[in-house]
Amino acid sequence: MRITFARVVRSEFTKLRSLRSTWLTLGTVLLLAVGLAAAIGYGVRRSVQSGEPAPSVADAVAVALLPMDFLMLVIGVFGILQISGEYGSGAIRATLTAVPRRWPVLGAKAVALIGLTAPVLAVTCLAAFLACQAGIGPDGATLGDPAVPRAIAGAAGAAVLMGLLGLGIGAMLRHTAGAITTLVVLLMVVPVLLGPVLPGEREEKVLKFVPALAGQAMYSLHGDGAPFEMLTPGAAVTVLVGWAAALLLGGVAVLRRRDG
Repeated sequence: MRITFARVVRSEFTKLRSLRSTWLTLGTVLLLAVGLAAAIGYGVRRSVQSGEPAPSVADAVAVALLPMDFLMLVIGVFGILQISGEYGSGAIRATLTAVPRRWPVLGAKAVALIGLTAPVLAVTCLAAFLACQAGIGPDGATLGDPAVPRAIAGAAGAAVLMGLLGLGIGAMLRHTAGAITTLVVLLMVVPVLLGPVLPGEREEKVLKFVPALAGQAMYSLHGDGAPFEMLTPGAAVTVLVGWAAALLLGGVAVLRRRDG
């Protein structure tokens, strides 16, 4: 039987879909996001009732999607495990034997990850938004407010792209612990360290291109989710796609060099 990219994608999709850990992870992401968003919304309502000003539409959207800051890391780890798990179990040998060319392996894994996580994350972000606004009550935002659907879609897209970023890191490093550590450093440590190192103006110019902050910009309504100006949502998509593509290409290069 001739090996085609479509068949490799079908195989990778079947592998990913058949793992119990896949559905456990995605189900946990859904429950955590919705539960946290509902709790945050209730907290906002109590603050308003105690005399605090009602949130703006941008603030109501921001607090609803606040759990995505953590869940993007979870999806990034999910992307790492998609390939590092095969190296750990030795199953990667069968995969690479069946597919002599290396790029279709990682390309098919990327397509499978997108196909499986995108619908789940879209539902998750929408449900988190609705749960949070229900908690806030009449002072919350609605789907009819300008740019709100775009922000919800941006949150889902940012998480999917973070999964691809994790997949690329996992392909390059192969070792689960090392890859997760690298992801955590890239997303959580680098933004903190760059602030004190860079001068004021350069800090604003550089930090907006860090993956975590580019992801946040994808679901910010007005680019005011940080102490400095963020990228526009469109520019943030381009930056995060660039990060994911660069790391996936790095993963392909490592596969060809070490397993060629």
